[in-house]
Amino acid sequence: MGLDEFLNALPEEADTPVNYASLPELAGLTAPEAEEFGRLWLEWSDRRVLEIVNRMVTLCEEHPDVEFESIYKQGLIHTNAEVRLRSLNGLEESEDRTLIKPLGEMLDSDLSVHVRAAAAETLAHLSSMAQAGKLAPRDKKTITDMLYRVLEDESVNKTVRLKALESVAVFGGDRLTPHLEAAWSSGDMDARQSSIYAMGRTSNPKWADYVIKDLEHDIVSLRYEAIMAIGEVGDERHLRALQTSLDDADLTVQLAAISAVDRIGGDLAKTQLEQQLANPEPRVVELAQQALETMKEEEDLDKVVTPDMARSMFGASDTLPGIDTEGYEAAEIEGWAHINEDSSGSHDFGTGITEEAEELGLDRGDPFDIDLPPEDPWDHEENF
Repeated sequence: MGLDEFLNALPEEADTPVNYASLPELAGLTAPEAEEFGRLWLEWSDRRVLEIVNRMVTLCEEHPDVEFESIYKQGLIHTNAEVRLRSLNGLEESEDRTLIKPLGEMLDSDLSVHVRAAAAETLAHLSSMAQAGKLAPRDKKTITDMLYRVLEDESVNKTVRLKALESVAVFGGDRLTPHLEAAWSSGDMDARQSSIYAMGRTSNPKWADYVIKDLEHDIVSLRYEAIMAIGEVGDERHLRALQTSLDDADLTVQLAAISAVDRIGGDLAKTQLEQQLANPEPRVVELAQQALETMKEEEDLDKVVTPDMARSMFGASDTLPGIDTEGYEAAEIEGWAHINEDSSGSHDFGTGITEEAEELGLDRGDPFDIDLPPEDPWDHEENF
């Protein structure tokens, strides 16, 4: 019903505007239906296909319960680079391990630099899943190898390498350290911004001394990334340094500071958030209220939920909680119980702003996704 209904509503003339009221009918197509759709849209103009994919991505952002993953996967093999790029954008939060191989191939050899960078960025969520033990060790190794292969090849376009750095950072480790230090100290602001974001993704406190130096940087986007990162690698000692950020002239920076203060937590954080309730900006007040409510809920929960109760509620299953075991060998699944014994890495899925802040338009997405004069983040050819 869904695919047929959409196709029947599609005008035959390429220049005729499409009525997208039936677009939700394409949500949740089966794999065969998506393949059929992928064959059909090869007969359409690139302009129409790109418009459809753009509408899908926008609809998913507005309605998270709607998903077009099976169609995005068809978009990865489309002949048009913009269609591939937007399809990758649609898959940024996918948890499908079967994407690892095609993403690696796109990262290595797609003809578009934009698409290669987006493939590295799309691997970020799968990297976080792997580090959290939600993918098998072999998948973690595959992702790590493909990202480092790009990062350590100086002939690769700079932006592609920086996106690889951001994605691989969640794994931490000694191998990462020289790359973060080189990008941070390179004098290239794009490299520095990526390094700060990557430092946040490590959740390693050792990077706090680097990150804190840019909390008051002249470049707004750099301040934003530093604030978000300190929320991941900082502690209560850094809350006073965030006070200036809470009073920043840029609204996006203020909201990021509230998120960082919330993530660090503690009594001083609570006081700082309470002070923001008198802020004249409604969105600041709203986010501060949400953060305080979350703090209270967590405090109340800590009073009644013991560690044993938490393990009972969220702990063991027949394999491991939250892991999709489809496609893995039985022996591999059996060995999973020990993959998280080394807990040096973060189990957090990146330097994410709170869901509430995301609703206010603060999803990190791209480091340039804030109210700044438009720049082309892909316009970099030299290496750092």
